[in-house]
Amino acid sequence: MRGAGFAIVLLISAALPPQVACANPPISLAGIPYGSFEIVRGRDDIDVNPDGSFAEASEIAIRVLDSRGQKAFQQVTLGYSDGLESLGVASAYTLKRDGQKIPVAHDQMLRGFGATSRPGFEDLKTVTIIFPQLEIGDQIVLTTLRRQIVPLFSDAFATREEFSRAIRADDVQITLTSPQSGLPLNIEATGMEGGEPQQFAGKNRWVWRFQNEQPIDYAVDSVVAGNDQPQIVASSFSGYEAMGKASGEHFAGKADVTPDIQSLADQLTVGISDRRQQAKAMYDWVAAHISYVDVVLGVGGFTPHAAAEVLARRYGDCKDHVMLLQALLSAKGIASKPALIAANGPYVASKIPTPFDFNHLITYVPEFQLFLDSTAHYAPFGVLPFFDADRPVVIVPSGEVLHTPNIAAEGRSVRTVVTVKFDGEGTAEGESHSSLSGDAAFAMREFLDIIPPAQEKDVFRVALGAAADASIDRGNLDSLVDPYSYSVHYRVPNAVMFPGPGAVGSGLALGDFANGLLLGPLPSSRLTTFACPSQTIDEVDEYDFPPSVRVTSVPKSEDITAEGVQFHAHYEIRNPHTVSAARTLRTDHPHAWCTPEYYARVRPELARIAASLRGQILYK
Repeated sequence: MRGAGFAIVLLISAALPPQVACANPPISLAGIPYGSFEIVRGRDDIDVNPDGSFAEASEIAIRVLDSRGQKAFQQVTLGYSDGLESLGVASAYTLKRDGQKIPVAHDQMLRGFGATSRPGFEDLKTVTIIFPQLEIGDQIVLTTLRRQIVPLFSDAFATREEFSRAIRADDVQITLTSPQSGLPLNIEATGMEGGEPQQFAGKNRWVWRFQNEQPIDYAVDSVVAGNDQPQIVASSFSGYEAMGKASGEHFAGKADVTPDIQSLADQLTVGISDRRQQAKAMYDWVAAHISYVDVVLGVGGFTPHAAAEVLARRYGDCKDHVMLLQALLSAKGIASKPALIAANGPYVASKIPTPFDFNHLITYVPEFQLFLDSTAHYAPFGVLPFFDADRPVVIVPSGEVLHTPNIAAEGRSVRTVVTVKFDGEGTAEGESHSSLSGDAAFAMREFLDIIPPAQEKDVFRVALGAAADASIDRGNLDSLVDPYSYSVHYRVPNAVMFPGPGAVGSGLALGDFANGLLLGPLPSSRLTTFACPSQTIDEVDEYDFPPSVRVTSVPKSEDITAEGVQFHAHYEIRNPHTVSAARTLRTDHPHAWCTPEYYARVRPELARIAASLRGQILYK
């Protein structure tokens, strides 16, 4: 069993959002900007054995095109699971523009742990390669040999190779060799050249080629939908039932109820008779008390630690979270099942099953028809984060293919009330109070959690200017009560010029609209499927000017509707010195993604909404 190619994983679509949860390919392009590098040459030769083990020889040459690429590829980190795999670096060097080769010295290859060196994850290892004297226009050239010594699934093999249309690739070739008997492969290739099967010496061989001379400029919110990326999928699994059964073998006995687990489950549910509330109490405890270790699903193996071990250590990866929660629920007679999911991945299940389509594991509770992700620390019970929503899942061990629910407009809501007061010198004093529900609350809790209190002023200075001063009342981040509320107080000297005439835009409101909901670039057209979450955003702003200033004009009040979009804006001059603005946006889509054709239909109305949000208050 294998995942994406070791060196050719560099070709994984840079248009994809950063992988989350248990996902972390050996070499990741997440965050490397388009146009900062190109693939000069790629070779991936995979030789599969009858038991599913394999050897993979890879060569990749990448040309650095600007300073962003130079920084990204000065060092490359490769991951592997010691004991299951072996990894050798046959050759690594910087190829200068004049043809000079500067080899990577032995002391420029650093070996270490993967995501963590904590007990229980010692087998996850890394090799970090530091390329010397790498400058713009140079290439990094890397040749490796990886061996899957112990198949992750007995007598089974699967792989997926994806290639990005956003990255220039001059010469890429994939070769796959497998036994003619004993390990039949189902293969589907899209957007590739070649692939005609060849037979020799009792083996089948396929050779594919890929070239992309004119990269597509993907939007940052592009997503993968169906087979819209060039790709190769190969799998020996006859269907999802077989894949689910094989995955279940790794979980057998790992969620057993021990005396300690039973005791904890009883303690957490004291005085709670409602079974759903019992499940909530146990989910809340796991989310709050079991630290999440971001470990590769696949590279680190598919076998979790036993629930009792996770409880004792108080940390684990996604598989470990699922096993402990399953054991706790089972202790109270509530059945649950592991569910494989592609967090931030495709929204449609592949026709050919491969475990490497899935990078994360969550919990499914059939009794409540509920999906839970306890690794999403700030997601309340029953709330799936956006990266888990509207995606296919495979239930283990049955192999049943289900789909997580899409987030409805009510499931991602924000209500903000803002008051901005100006003094006679043009200084603005602002108060912003926000109440968020569902996925919006999860996202904001996570965002605020990563901002150190000493740096919170810097966040607002980016938006309001270097002289701005601000403080955040974060509320209780650890309480998963919905809705979640927080407040901001800010002061901006010289925000406006008095006396007038002059104008004030929405930027001082610090609500969701002012923070760029629709104020960013509005592309004239789209080439790919894109993320379009359903949500409800309601904002009420009040601007209070000093007595010496008179408001002369406000933007036009209007209602704008389009397919799946409703926008309302109402502006009112309450007195010569006070203006109120009430704006609501509701987007309601059947899926978390939308097509380029849909965008073309609604773009005129979106442009009108963006223009309305850019309206200004005039004064003198």
